[in-house]
Amino acid sequence: MPPRSQSLWPARLALAALLLALCLASLWLWRQMLVAQQERIAERVGYQARSLARQLESSLIDQVDGLRRIAQQWNHRGRIPQDEWILDSQSSLTHFKGYQAIQWLGADLRMRWIEPPQGNEAAQHFRLTPAHPNFDLAMQAKGAGEPRFSNSFALVQGGRGLILYTPLYIRDERGEPVFDGFLQGVFRVEKLMDELLTHLDSGDFSAYLLEAGRPIYAHEQADALDTLQQEVPLLLLNNQNFALRLKPSEQLVRQLTTPLPEVVLGASLTISLLLVAALALALENARRAGALQASNQRLNEQISQRQEVEQVLRESRERLQLVLDLTDSSRDGLFIIDPCSRDILHMNQATYSSLGYSAEAFGELLKHDPEQLLPGYGNWLEGVRQAQQDHLSTIFQRQMRRRDGSYQAAEISAQLVQLNGREYLIGVSRDNNERLRLEAQLQRLSQQDGLTGLYNRRFFDSQLASEWRRLRRQGAPLTLLMLDIDYFKAYNDRLGHLAGDDALRQVGEVLQGCLQREGDIACRYGGEEFAIILVDTGLEGGMHVADQVHRMIDHLDIAHPASPLGCLTLSIGLAVAEPGSGEQPDSLVAHSDRALYRAKHEGRNRTCVWHDEVR
Repeated sequence: MPPRSQSLWPARLALAALLLALCLASLWLWRQMLVAQQERIAERVGYQARSLARQLESSLIDQVDGLRRIAQQWNHRGRIPQDEWILDSQSSLTHFKGYQAIQWLGADLRMRWIEPPQGNEAAQHFRLTPAHPNFDLAMQAKGAGEPRFSNSFALVQGGRGLILYTPLYIRDERGEPVFDGFLQGVFRVEKLMDELLTHLDSGDFSAYLLEAGRPIYAHEQADALDTLQQEVPLLLLNNQNFALRLKPSEQLVRQLTTPLPEVVLGASLTISLLLVAALALALENARRAGALQASNQRLNEQISQRQEVEQVLRESRERLQLVLDLTDSSRDGLFIIDPCSRDILHMNQATYSSLGYSAEAFGELLKHDPEQLLPGYGNWLEGVRQAQQDHLSTIFQRQMRRRDGSYQAAEISAQLVQLNGREYLIGVSRDNNERLRLEAQLQRLSQQDGLTGLYNRRFFDSQLASEWRRLRRQGAPLTLLMLDIDYFKAYNDRLGHLAGDDALRQVGEVLQGCLQREGDIACRYGGEEFAIILVDTGLEGGMHVADQVHRMIDHLDIAHPASPLGCLTLSIGLAVAEPGSGEQPDSLVAHSDRALYRAKHEGRNRTCVWHDEVR
């Protein structure tokens, strides 16, 4: 072998090693992008599963609160009349379709009242015996005096269901509580889950309700993928045996999958091959140049070969430019920078165009003032390095500043790569402002009543407890108004539920319009009942708001043919508490409820105030 050929072998081995390193880096980047894509798909499935679980929990908790309210009236008043019980039960059945029935089981554990009677004839003569699978749970609810959710069991009406056992009590002659049976909310599993899954795109997921790991309800798609399934536990009061499982369909996975990893892999491998080819060609040119000096006879041949090589290089540059241009078709930003000098090796158009910069302005700003472009740039870069060392996720939620000074939410996936003794930062950024907006909207919807637009019962309980703690520190009063539409069942029966819903919306607008101070809130407490919390307000301020409500309701002049007054009216119970006096928020609710009951008893369309002597 000639000495000159022997001297070329180390260089060729170096080129082969470089090509291998570049290919491995390209495969690594491709793998990381695939992993990030799978994480996004898993995040979508997990988010949908958690959302459905919270909706189911929220729906059942709302029904628990509604049945607890009926039980509280029963306990306070010593067994409410059957027609009033039926009215409250029908209201709950109307607003939640997952019920099979609402029942009163007497102290002797025999069925007394059931609503609706149609479809529940098999339960008319039911008696809870020790042989029933829920007997022990019912006795636990009786002993604890608190509601209990059962496991699933076979309903006598057919199918599987769940029961919420709420113990009832009345007072004997000595004023002692005496067990008076159970207020039972019976939920049919199929109806409950079908109602929940109306909010789910039925073509995207298979959904299962699990009890102790076994499915008791299934809504399946033929192309569901087991590998991406998510399981979320359900917390139903005392019962923690249930879970919700979601499996995405192949169609959804295809929708969430992008060709970007393959494009990046192809581009990286092409660049690597072209780079090594260019270096190899340069090496070959050097060899040919030496041969040219040794022999003038091969001069013409060498010139021809050089022209061919230049043509290959031009074509290679064109192909390389084509690959780079393809990355500009992606809606996600792709960038490669030197983190030390902050020079940009490559970036596609999506990296800078959505922020309002030109490519040159973006590069200058990144090099000279990166904090202006990405606030907290230094801390973010250090966070990427630390997360990579600890083998943690390198996906970060950041804010990028647009050219006009506004901010854009960005989800950035970044990796630091060591190559030939230099460090490179490879990243993919995505504008996820829409996802963040949807999450915030979901949070607002979880606190809002869908019909009236007022806050719901869940937010009422949370806000009352929060304001109670705050005003207890300040020693300021808190006023609560409980409001109920008079003869509302008769209104619905005479004019229909559409008219009833419209009346509820108008009443909600009136209540919202009567609040003038920050911190005061109006809530839909349940059915036709509302509540107003007035912070740092005494009796005089509470009476002022109550009078204003009556005036504005009178001004609406909503015709009520089934009312003795001829128009829609409200009864209001008002109670004032000093949070620092040792009372609890529940006592304020109970006082307002008693005052409301007295307003109903004294003729309706009035405000009654609770006083200590009014028991």
